[in-house]
Amino acid sequence: MKKFTKERYLIPLGVWFVIYMALFLYLEVCEPESVHLISCELDHKIPYIPAFIYPYLSWFPYICVCAYLAVRNLEDRDYKKAVLILSAGMNVFLLISYIWPTGLNLREGIRYDMTMLSGYLVQLVQSMDAPKSVFPSMHVYVTLVLQYTLEMQKSRLPMKGIWVGRIFAAAIILSTMFTKQHSVVDVLGAFLLFGLLSAGYTCYSYIGMQISRKYIKTVE
Repeated sequence: MKKFTKERYLIPLGVWFVIYMALFLYLEVCEPESVHLISCELDHKIPYIPAFIYPYLSWFPYICVCAYLAVRNLEDRDYKKAVLILSAGMNVFLLISYIWPTGLNLREGIRYDMTMLSGYLVQLVQSMDAPKSVFPSMHVYVTLVLQYTLEMQKSRLPMKGIWVGRIFAAAIILSTMFTKQHSVVDVLGAFLLFGLLSAGYTCYSYIGMQISRKYIKTVE
């Protein structure tokens, strides 16, 4: 067990996550001098659909299941890649939120139907989750990274399981917009960040491999 914990960096990850949450809560509590409101024309064409609160909240069990499978199944190389991309993206989010505070005004005018469970849940979530520090959407970014870890386990998981993950991931991403938790801009920002960090890691790995090969040839 100790060897597994060490190989999977579970203690360093736990320490990092505590620090990350402390910094995130600091950003949530402190009021910046100015806030950049994120919106685009498409945001106002996307309807508010309270039923999407269910896939939105399914994010929490989704990340728990995906994280468990990643820790258990991924090979060392893929695991390190996933951890690096996930932590780097979340750190970039904190940096952006600090130097360029963002917010939303998409919730204005929403009428919560308290006779429906979905309406009550949306009101509850939005009363606790202030519309600030929204770009890029971490709800979307973490979903992309964890779904990526599922895609890397095709040899160990049934294809039905992969498709269930894809459906959940798509529903979760859509839910951020249909519940007015995020702008389309936030969602696209998460996709862009994931693409940039994934491509950057691939380039870094390729360059490192080429340098190693040249070093081995030189030694020989």
